[in-house]
Amino acid sequence: MKQLLFTFTLISFTLSYSTSASYSQCITAIELDGVDDYMHTPFANYDFTNFTIEMWINSPDFSPNEVYVNWNQDSRILLGGWEADGSFNGGASGLSPSSINSGAGTTPSVNNWHHVAYVFDGSTQSIYIGGTLVATQATTGSVAQGTGFNSGLVIGARFTMGSQFTNTTFEDVRVWNVARTATEISSNAAFNLNGNETGLIAYYRFEDGIGSNTVTDLTGNGHTLTLYNMDSSTDWVPGLFSQPSQGTDVISNCGPYTWIDGNTYSADNNTATHTIVGGAAGGCDSIVTLDLTVNTPVDTSVTASSPDFTANDVSAGVTYQWIDCGNGNVALAGETGQMFTATATGSYAVVVTGANGCSDTSSCYPANFSGIDESNLSFQIAIAPNPTNGKFSIRSANYSGGVTIEISDLTGKLIQKVDATFDKVADSVHIDLTDAESGTYFVKVSDGLDSYVTRIVKK
Repeated sequence: MKQLLFTFTLISFTLSYSTSASYSQCITAIELDGVDDYMHTPFANYDFTNFTIEMWINSPDFSPNEVYVNWNQDSRILLGGWEADGSFNGGASGLSPSSINSGAGTTPSVNNWHHVAYVFDGSTQSIYIGGTLVATQATTGSVAQGTGFNSGLVIGARFTMGSQFTNTTFEDVRVWNVARTATEISSNAAFNLNGNETGLIAYYRFEDGIGSNTVTDLTGNGHTLTLYNMDSSTDWVPGLFSQPSQGTDVISNCGPYTWIDGNTYSADNNTATHTIVGGAAGGCDSIVTLDLTVNTPVDTSVTASSPDFTANDVSAGVTYQWIDCGNGNVALAGETGQMFTATATGSYAVVVTGANGCSDTSSCYPANFSGIDESNLSFQIAIAPNPTNGKFSIRSANYSGGVTIEISDLTGKLIQKVDATFDKVADSVHIDLTDAESGTYFVKVSDGLDSYVTRIVKK
């Protein structure tokens, strides 16, 4: 949250935090008018044997007798403000002594932000201003518990809500039922908490924004503050901390990637950042860090010698799926090898998937068998299986008689010639191409007067 350059000087002590970045102001504070503004929430009955109340405040006058935070109707815990002599006060009924002040001369500079904290550890009350311990008081007793609606928290006035209103802007109010150490107070004052820290029972960052009549308790305990007599359109103001939201954009991409900053990255990158102005809560900036992994894309080139096609990517772990471009890119069953042989006129492509998860589809390649006469169906030839590992059978459902069967490759070279007799009742004619190369072959069946040509694929 808080890493802007600011310096707090109160008499002789200084608290500084810095960063090299500069961000636009955003709504992270709320301003009370000192007339009748206050905030309130009913509070659960917590054990305040130990407690810490801390906050950032800014005022044009730091008037005496103002009250910043008041817990319980009868002022069992009260913090603020600065007296006329420059002393700062905290107190709790049930303790002895019941109050502590910082001593004269600690009046803060007006119109500047100051961190204040009031701590009781069971035996000592302490006041911190600007992260520095300015007063301690040995103490006995314990803080009594409250009941009913009025057992709650008021910010900006005494709990009676009729006096001691404060003309103060608040940011980052924290209520604990543990005693925070000097180191914990000074080292965490300028940084966001998670909200689930041990002992943190109410936490307000005032990021709800213009138009809201409530302030969210970021502990998850449900101690939502309600604004009273306040104007939600004007009382939400820019705070001390223009805290940008921090996030990481994790991306794994196949090949170069163009990011939200408009740059194209061709290699892994986990250092690039981009600021989205006003992109976070309260109008704060959002800073995004890139975490990009650039994977090697697959090779989708294909060596085509229709009807045979070969995918050229032979990377380790690569897989293939051939698809029918002319039929909605449907996957061809069983066609998952590097090589594919078409058995029908059409257009085909291959989806190549690499071991790194990158996947892409090749261009579509045509297979054309229109030059082969396959229109004569007088024989009604059936071939099975097709594709084949070498051995297949040919039969005709409507023809009996002698035929010549010729098997040729795509160049027209005769591979095998068989004279056979078809008998509609007898078994099929068996052909053996076991010794032939894998590929597509033409099967021509003729009786001297008529012929029929089809294709078979040898795996």
